[in-house]
Amino acid sequence: MLPKKILYLILFFFLCLSVLSGKVTRAADWSFTPGIEVSEEYNDNVLFTKRDTLEDFITRIKPNMQFLGKTEQTQLQLDSTVISETYYEYGHLDTINTDNKASLDRRWNSKFLTTLTGTFKKDETLETELERAGQWGVREDRYRYGFDLSGTYALSDILSLTVGGGGTFSYYPDGPYPDLDLWQINVNPVWAINLRDSTGLLIDYYDADYEDASSIRTFAGSLYWRRDLSDTTYFVLGAGYRYTWTRYGVQNIRLSIDPDTGFFVLELVKEGQTEEDDGFIFNFELNNDWTERFSTVVSAGREHYNSVDARGINRNYIRTTLKYRLSETVSGNCQFGYDTTTEDGPAGEDTDYVRVAPYLSWRFTRNLSLKFGGSYEYSQEETKHDDYNRDRFKGWVSISFKYPRLLASH
Repeated sequence: MLPKKILYLILFFFLCLSVLSGKVTRAADWSFTPGIEVSEEYNDNVLFTKRDTLEDFITRIKPNMQFLGKTEQTQLQLDSTVISETYYEYGHLDTINTDNKASLDRRWNSKFLTTLTGTFKKDETLETELERAGQWGVREDRYRYGFDLSGTYALSDILSLTVGGGGTFSYYPDGPYPDLDLWQINVNPVWAINLRDSTGLLIDYYDADYEDASSIRTFAGSLYWRRDLSDTTYFVLGAGYRYTWTRYGVQNIRLSIDPDTGFFVLELVKEGQTEEDDGFIFNFELNNDWTERFSTVVSAGREHYNSVDARGINRNYIRTTLKYRLSETVSGNCQFGYDTTTEDGPAGEDTDYVRVAPYLSWRFTRNLSLKFGGSYEYSQEETKHDDYNRDRFKGWVSISFKYPRLLASH
């Protein structure tokens, strides 16, 4: 059962939506879009372990739906997906996950725009950590919920300011990770130099509180420049600096005198210890349409983030996505990613992670499509006491159907 604070936050968020969207409910263009995806996957290392690998076939069924309401000033959108996973041989791994998001965009006037977003997810730590930075983790259920409120104000024709903040909260009903309360504040002034060039300053502050484990606070600031080379091609280049404070508990043995007996005794005490760390950060992205059929997206960067087990991770990455449209109904896609991560502290672990994932999509009709593809993941991990690697191959086929604007009011 979910903690009460999760339920209270969900109720409070939807109460805010109902109040702020009062003008939407009457004059909006409402629509309902249902869909479903069914897939079959072969996985030769389900838990991504270095030995005693589990090989299995996995059936996934993903019903999804979207509610959308629009007026000239307001948009309310609700998205919900349920993911059912059934394993052919290892039935104890069967699970049901969910991903839900609600957002309300409101343009108060020509200069001021606000966005309120709320999320609720049930997922598994193993896949999330791998997708983010190639960090292996124990497969455990996790509930995540959160909210974010941001506002953008046009100070002039060329200068705007975005300010936002919110919280994300993670709860592990079966452990072994500590529950997490993560708060974030960001400030982003942007200056439009001309029609194609803009520059800005991005300031972020993160406060991560891991229950009974540690607290990690990070302040980061970076300057960035965006250049629109054409209507479909642009690049973004940014660089900055971050500073991190980490406080955690350390178990120490202390010698003291027992007041009742007068003898010396040893007792275990928990003492707080603080560490500080800093470093440069950067990001780069290039989105380019080479032809009407072929396009690429390249991104690279260096960042600092917190893992599920309260570790600080320095991450360097490069990602590439290739897209090619063979015909009006058939298209191909190939994703390549390389991440190298280093853990903060004396017991740091270095990890190199490579992932290649091609797939082919065939659209039978406007609503029905077929996809098939695969992926290969390889991780090389190095610690002070051991070096080892792990890999995984997945092959899959899926068929999906959606019915856009099934119950549209206009």
